[in-house]
Amino acid sequence: MKKPILQGLKISNFFISLIVLLLSAQPLFSQVQPANKRPAGKADSKKKDENKVVFPLYNGVYVGADLFGLGNSLLGGDFISSEVSIDVNLKNKFFPVVEVGYGKADKWQDDGGIHYKSSAPYFRVGMNFNTMYKKQRENHLFVGFRYGASSFNYDVETTPLQDPIWPGQTSNPDIVDGIWGGSLPYRHTGLKGSMQWFELVAGVRVQIFKDFMMGWTVRKKYKTSSSISEYANPWYVPGFGKYGDSQMGITYSLIYKLPF
Repeated sequence: MKKPILQGLKISNFFISLIVLLLSAQPLFSQVQPANKRPAGKADSKKKDENKVVFPLYNGVYVGADLFGLGNSLLGGDFISSEVSIDVNLKNKFFPVVEVGYGKADKWQDDGGIHYKSSAPYFRVGMNFNTMYKKQRENHLFVGFRYGASSFNYDVETTPLQDPIWPGQTSNPDIVDGIWGGSLPYRHTGLKGSMQWFELVAGVRVQIFKDFMMGWTVRKKYKTSSSISEYANPWYVPGFGKYGDSQMGITYSLIYKLPF
């Protein structure tokens, strides 16, 4: 009778040992998962982190020269200007910019024979915001703003008329200018003026070869303040364009990214 009892005890001890072994091994099985059964969210987030581009704070300095102002007179424009711009790439998103230029006008107005002449430097400061900041290529589509100012001298005069009866020249008091005011003719030189203005800017910059780029901007300019002579209004303001409350402007520039 003792033998079956011993056999039963051995069987029960075997099953108890097996159950204890399985229970002790369960945490190990739960920690090891097949690669294809990992949570999808973690894998996707890891891929997104790998594809995400992180730009440093400083990404280079760009120097540009405006060609549109130089070619304006060749295309029949009334004034000419030359301009250089310097901007810094921060995070590939923000581009603080400084623009310095020189504008000149020598204009004969057809009606009334009015001659206007002016030349002076100007400057602008502002910021561009690159809407394509997630792209690694040197192609930028941006919007921005500028604050501009210029202090200048200007000359305003009219062409004297030849007297048909008596020799010499005579004035033409019947001509009244609607822009500058006062009766004509007159001659005022060395008049002093100044203006400050605000610009809204939209533009594009594309890479053409290594560190060389070209870019276009369209600008809407709004006069904020001005100081002019009591004798005559200026016809042209360097950096702003024709004197008035607002003007449209265009630039076409060749740009070089400095190698540091």
